[in-house]
Amino acid sequence: MLKNLILYHLGPEWPTSADQLVEALAGEPFAPCAATQQKSTGWVPPRGQDHGALVEAIDGQWVARFAIETKAVPGDAVRRKVDEAVAKIEKSSGRKPGKKEMRDLKDDALIALLPQAFPRQKAITLWLDPATRILALDATSQGAADEVITSLVRVAGKGFAVGLLNTVTSPQAAMAAWLADDEGEALPDAFDIGRECELKGSGDEPAVVKFGRHPIETDEVRQHIAEGKLPTKVAMGWAGRVGFTLTQALQLKKITLADGVLDGRDKDEDRFDADVALTTGELAPLIAELIDALGGQADCTGENDE
Repeated sequence: MLKNLILYHLGPEWPTSADQLVEALAGEPFAPCAATQQKSTGWVPPRGQDHGALVEAIDGQWVARFAIETKAVPGDAVRRKVDEAVAKIEKSSGRKPGKKEMRDLKDDALIALLPQAFPRQKAITLWLDPATRILALDATSQGAADEVITSLVRVAGKGFAVGLLNTVTSPQAAMAAWLADDEGEALPDAFDIGRECELKGSGDEPAVVKFGRHPIETDEVRQHIAEGKLPTKVAMGWAGRVGFTLTQALQLKKITLADGVLDGRDKDEDRFDADVALTTGELAPLIAELIDALGGQADCTGENDE
């Protein structure tokens, strides 16, 4: 669990307990798409059990899950159905539909075909550390994360504040300094540089240089940095226990735990509880040390106050 993290910081007002978060999330429970509905979202039990708790509190960490279900109809199927309707109109009335009527025909075709569409569902895990007020979403895109945050804003009520976690030093500036340092002294001891990175130049058509499965603490990479290219993502490791890719937006992607990290699970222990405890037990100190390496948290500005 927790393979890609987008980090946020919550204001102090909400939630003050796991029970308060449960009560709020119950205001937007997930329900599958209706026959003619294209999209449905809501909160589901993170354990995957029907009627289970919407928030699990494990070793002081809170975990919830947000589901997004979509139904898509292929564009060519819609066009064929519209063409059939247009042909009938032309045959019966001898005229061609206007622009507004064509839009209505497309809407009607979509509604008619939606009941046959196969629904696709994905879930986004929310991890909240109540001690630090850091919230992490296991999302691969900012758009998907925004849907979760939008739901939180709705259920939290007035006074709720949440914003993307910002640091005094930007991740891009820090990564550039780490890669440019030929003495290896800029990077904090707990971290190491992996074998993948992406560098991007400036201008209307910026040059992009990618390294994969290749040493990147080299003169070649340092030369690119000296020429003005900046890292957009860099593969890293922490304490020999966690691998991840850090992006310029302070997102952690491709998170992997080293072999043996999860071996601490008791065979008789609930696997979900053990996975949450061990995974968050590794990632919480990693995130704390990463924030320190980036100069600490910046003042939270631009938070979403509702």
